[in-house]
Amino acid sequence: MNESKKTTSSSVENALKILKSFSMDEPELGVTDIAEKLNIAKSTAHRLLTSLASEGFVYKDMNSNYYSLGASILRLTNIVSSQLKILNEATPVLNVLTEETGENSHISILEGKEIIYLQKIECAYPTKMEYTHIGRRNPAYCTSAGQAILAFEEKETIDFICSQPLKKFAPNTITSPDELRKKLLKVQNEGYVVSNQEFQRGIIGIAAPIFNEKNKVIASVNITGPIKRINAMNLPQLVKKVVNAGERISVLIKQRKQNDSFSKINQQGGN
Repeated sequence: MNESKKTTSSSVENALKILKSFSMDEPELGVTDIAEKLNIAKSTAHRLLTSLASEGFVYKDMNSNYYSLGASILRLTNIVSSQLKILNEATPVLNVLTEETGENSHISILEGKEIIYLQKIECAYPTKMEYTHIGRRNPAYCTSAGQAILAFEEKETIDFICSQPLKKFAPNTITSPDELRKKLLKVQNEGYVVSNQEFQRGIIGIAAPIFNEKNKVIASVNITGPIKRINAMNLPQLVKKVVNAGERISVLIKQRKQNDSFSKINQQGGN
């Protein structure tokens, strides 16, 4: 690869990293913030931001000189959302799950060593201490949503997670690779996971896997709530509701796949 191609490749990579730097927690960033996050020169950050702004992917506030995601990202987001068929099946089930449990519910997927929340239904009395929102990334190893997926991943994926530093976030965070492996095996055998203050103090998560038509886990469904509302008295019933939600979504995904296959066959037959 010649120098011009290397430069172009590097610029594209950094531009994508810039877009991924924005989040609900940091919706606005300055040139210095971007430069520090990407470990690049401020002049490079400014040049890339200017290019992204010209295409509408970021917007610059002329008063503060801070950047935020632009309208072009919103358009792409709408396209992605329409293509994530899992949300079509999952959202109605999540609404029922939140109504029945009284807690926030989520659909999450695994990306690398993190989970991403694709959908969230807020309960009537949400707690401000929960670090969950659509698009947010959290560690997979210490969240119920992440553990429910990791338990069914290939050995290589689990080995990779266990080879990384397991940072302690809360009182019950698992920081031992061996202990994490034991818990994931337990989750695989039982089909659900309870995460008691592993990622956040005072928060309990209950999650179950979501399977596709090939019986591969592609996501998880979970609820999260404060320990004052989720306790030994109601835990078994809440676990049952979350597991039922995971099974329901899995069935709907498989049915949609079958319907899509039948539709394709009928279309081919009519040609």
